[in-house]
Amino acid sequence: MSNLGDAPHEVLSLVLSNVDRQGDLYQCALVNKNFYAMTNPLLWREPQLVARCTKREDTILNRLKQSFQLSHNQCLHSTPLGHNVCKLNASNINRLQDLLVVINNVPLVEELVIGIETFEDHDMEQIALNCPLLNCLSCTSNLDGYDRLFDRLRHCTNLRELSIRHCINLCERGHLHCTSLCKRRIRHRANLHKPIRHRRTSHLQQHCPQEKVRLDSHGFKSKYTKDLFFGVIPTLTHLDMDYKTGGFLRYCQLLPPLSLFPVLTDLRIANCQFPDNDAVVSFFQAHPLIRTLSLEKMQIDLAVMTSLATDLIHLQRLSLINNGPIPPFTKTFHRLEKLTLRGGSMSTLHMAMYFPNLRYIHISIRNSTSLHTLSISSYFKVLINTPTNLTYLPLINHDSVPGDLKVHLPRRMGGQLDQEDLDHIRDTALGLVWIGQ
Repeated sequence: MSNLGDAPHEVLSLVLSNVDRQGDLYQCALVNKNFYAMTNPLLWREPQLVARCTKREDTILNRLKQSFQLSHNQCLHSTPLGHNVCKLNASNINRLQDLLVVINNVPLVEELVIGIETFEDHDMEQIALNCPLLNCLSCTSNLDGYDRLFDRLRHCTNLRELSIRHCINLCERGHLHCTSLCKRRIRHRANLHKPIRHRRTSHLQQHCPQEKVRLDSHGFKSKYTKDLFFGVIPTLTHLDMDYKTGGFLRYCQLLPPLSLFPVLTDLRIANCQFPDNDAVVSFFQAHPLIRTLSLEKMQIDLAVMTSLATDLIHLQRLSLINNGPIPPFTKTFHRLEKLTLRGGSMSTLHMAMYFPNLRYIHISIRNSTSLHTLSISSYFKVLINTPTNLTYLPLINHDSVPGDLKVHLPRRMGGQLDQEDLDHIRDTALGLVWIGQ
C-alpha cells in the first residue's frame, strides 16, 4: 500500500471505490496519508464500523487510538485527524484507556456516546475539559459512579442534551452531590427532611443551557429520584423519566409553581409507581406549556385524565402506552392533533366528540385475540355502522394513506407498506388516532 503513496488522486479514488467494507476503508486511511486525505470526507465526521464488533481490537476507538499513536513519518499528523470528528460512539465493548486517548485528540467533538462502566470523576472531567464543544452526552452503561461524578461537567458550557442510563451509586448511596453543574440532581440523604431553603443547590445550574434530559433505569427497579434532586433548569424543554418517579413528583408538590422547568414542552413519564396521581396532576399544573406528553406503564385515574384537558391547555400530542385500564375521556381537547393508545383498554364510545382536530383513526391489530385484549372490538362497530367525524384508515397499501399523511413516505415496490412506513405514519401524522398493541 505504501507504493501507492505517489499515485494520482484518480487512481486512489478508483481503489477506494472498490473497497466494500467500511472497516477496510479505515485500514487504508490509517496507513497511508494520501488514502486518509481521500477518505476523510467519507469517514471521519462520525467514525464507525459497519460490521458489529465482537472484539476490542475491531472497535473504532481502538482504530482511532492506533492512528493517534503512529509516528510522524508514518502517519497523518500533518492533517489533524481528530479535528474532523464531530460524533463519536464509544458504546460497544470499549475500554476506558482507549476512550481517554481518543478524547485527548478530538477537541471538536459535539456528540458523545459512552458505554463504559469504570468511570470516575476525573475521567468525566477529562472529557469535559478536552471537548469544549460537547453539546450532547449519552451514558448507555450502568455507571458505577460516585458523588461528584457529574460535577465535572460544569466545564461543558455548551451541553444541551444529557442522557443517563443507570447510576448505581447515585441511586443506592446516601451522598449525592452529583450533577450540581449540568443540572438536576443534587441532594444529600441527610438533607431530605430539611426545609427546601436549606438544601444545597449549585449556582451553576442557573447558568446551564440544558434543553433535554433523559434518565433511564433500563429495567432496574431504581427509585432514581428518591435521593436525587433536580435543580432549577430554566432552559429545559424535554424531560424523559423512565424509572420510579414518585418521589421526585411528590417533591415537586412542595415547590412554587413554574420553579423547576418553566419552559418544559415535551414530557415522558414511564414506570411511575405510587398509590395516587395527585403528584402527577400537580406537576401538570406547574408546567402548563407541555405540548407533547407520553405516559407509559403507570396507573392513570380520572383525575389525571381530567387534568390532561383542563391543565395542559397547549397539549397537541398525547400517547398512553401500556397503562392497563384507562378511564374514558370526558373533557374536550381543543388543540390535540395526535393521539396514540397502545397496550391498554378504554371505553371508546363517543370518544371522537372530545377531539375536534382529529380526522382519522387506525386500529393496528396483529391477531384476532388482540381485539378482546384492547377492548376495542365494539369500536369497530361504532366506526363502521354510525356516523363519525373520524375516517377509518386500513393502511394496507400506499394508496390507502391520505395525501396529507404521506409526508416523506416513499412508494415501495407494489405499493405496499412495511413496518417502517407504519411506524413513520404513527409517529408523524397529524389528525390521527392510532390504537394498537
